[in-house]
Amino acid sequence: MKKILISMVMLALSISLSAQGRFVIQNGENSQVYTTFPSAFAALVDGDTLYIPGGTYVIGDINIDKKVVFIGAGHYPAYTSASGQTILQGNIRYLTGSDYSRLEGVHLTGSVLIGTNASNQNVNFLTISRCNLNGIKLFASNPATAQNIHITENVIRGAIDGGNAQQVLIEKNIVTNIYVFNNNVVISNNIVLQVNSDTFQQIHSCLFQNNVILHNGSYFLYNSSSNTFLNNLFVKAITFAAPDYGSGNIISQPLASIFVNYPGGAFSYDFDFHLQETSPGNDAGTDGFDIGIYGTAVPYKEGAVPFNPHITLQQISPTTDAQGNLEVEVQVSAQER
Repeated sequence: MKKILISMVMLALSISLSAQGRFVIQNGENSQVYTTFPSAFAALVDGDTLYIPGGTYVIGDINIDKKVVFIGAGHYPAYTSASGQTILQGNIRYLTGSDYSRLEGVHLTGSVLIGTNASNQNVNFLTISRCNLNGIKLFASNPATAQNIHITENVIRGAIDGGNAQQVLIEKNIVTNIYVFNNNVVISNNIVLQVNSDTFQQIHSCLFQNNVILHNGSYFLYNSSSNTFLNNLFVKAITFAAPDYGSGNIISQPLASIFVNYPGGAFSYDFDFHLQETSPGNDAGTDGFDIGIYGTAVPYKEGAVPFNPHITLQQISPTTDAQGNLEVEVQVSAQER
């Protein structure tokens, strides 16, 4: 109950201040309000959660060396009409000390990076969820020392470069390409948009399952070996031979037959990546659910809405009435996850 009350207090603060673009920092039952991103960022201490309102903010290149959680208003235009998209212009770099940090619900014009050199790239239990970002690079010096990284339900306009990071789960993302991983990595229920060039470079002994893979060129699994492919859906007629292994895969599927609306090319919010009713990928995953981002028992969340209560309508009168009252109408949707 205490957690619910705290969430509602924070929601009330965010509603009353969102028109002014205020930033709320929460740590336990304590909260503080700031007028700019730089002032809020400078005030962060270990364990803080920063709620970032809708709007566009120039952050530059910021380094995070403590446990902090960033929660934006979301990035899908159709789902942020009341609050506005949270757009951060710059790059976010996580350094040693930022274990258990989380980034959720933002459109990042740049990338998420780990470390500046071998001495400060030891980051563990980082979660990147429901964001739109240019790319993810899990190391500064190869091999990466990052571990237990969870990348889920994102739009990644470029690539995920692992640098051989360990214990990584990449699931339910729309991503252009993935490369440089070796062991202890699960790549599951993603849509991989790379058509030509080197799709999946330098990946060894990893598990690919339930993905939709649109590669249709010459360099698939370039400089890679010993990977396992289970129940993926391919555009190309892919075959596997030892040391790679494949089972339950669906091959030679024309692009036009896979999704409800995706003609090819770069990601657009106008596209619909649900499988067509006639696609053989329906109920064909290793878990009995669909292949792709809308599979699993907990599929890609519509609109990638963050987990905190979500403002669906916000109307504030520009003037007060004769008694000095300000008319405000707000509708809020609770989120189960």
